[in-house]
Order: sequence, then C-alpha cells, then structure tokens
Amino acid sequence: MKRSLILLALAGVTSVALAQTPTPQLAHGWQQHGIAARMQRMHRMEQWRLHQLTVLLDLTAAQRQQVQAILAEQHAAMRTSMQEMMRAMHAMRQAHMAAKRQMMAKMAHVLSAEQMAKFKVLVPPHPWFGMHGPMGPGGMRMRMRMRMHMAPPPAPPAPPQS
Repeated sequence: MKRSLILLALAGVTSVALAQTPTPQLAHGWQQHGIAARMQRMHRMEQWRLHQLTVLLDLTAAQRQQVQAILAEQHAAMRTSMQEMMRAMHAMRQAHMAAKRQMMAKMAHVLSAEQMAKFKVLVPPHPWFGMHGPMGPGGMRMRMRMRMHMAPPPAPPAPPQS
C-alpha cells in the first residue's frame, strides 16, 4: 500500500514536470513546426509506459533503471530500422520511376502520337496508383473510366419492315 502511494505521488510529480512548457529557445525553433509537441508527447508516452511496467511488474528502483535502459535501446534500434526502411523505400520508388520514364521513352519511338496518348491513359502515372499496370487492381478503374468516356458502340441495323 505504501509503495502504491509513493508511485502515485511519483507519477503526479512526473506529470507536473512533463507538463511544463519548453524553454523559449526550443519553443521558437521547433514548436512552430509541431516537432517539440510531438517529442513531448512521445516522452510522456514512454514515461507512462515505464510507470505502468513499474506498477504492474512491481519493479525495484534498480530494475526500473535497467528496464528504462532496455526500452531506450529498443526505441533507438526501431528508429534506426525505420529510417533505413524509409531510405530503401525512397530508393525503390526512384528506381521504379526511372524505369517507367525509360519505358515511356522507348514506347514513344514505337507508337504513334494517338497510340501514345491512349497508352498514357491505360498506364497509371504513378507507381503507387494501380501498382500492377493496366491489368492490375488499379488498372481496372482505369479501364472502366475509359469505357465510360469512349463512344458507345454503333446500334445494330433495324430489321426490315414488311
């Protein structure tokens, strides 16, 4: 019981400390873009997570410090992993777009201007829209749109009247 009261008091002191406004230097540079507020929320969330683990697992002060270090290490590793993944995705997107530009240049030498205009309608302009080209899931929407804009087929001839 005494331990719970101490933890509750510690949580109250921590929340008051975290609720303080950032220094004017930080507020001027980062807060105008929302980065400081996001960083504060993340810090509060991490502190809340550590508090929950402390209470639920009944951690000692030494264990709490070790758990905090492990969580910080894991957080840094995840951030690095996410940054690497984002760089790889950006590189893949750039390579995909370069290959598409090369393909379009080659097609322009083969197709007439009218055919090229139709081809551009059939092939989505962005690799992330209709990822599988004219025959993929995004391409189905394109084909349906083309059918709606195309002239209707000629009506069959009327049967002769007798």
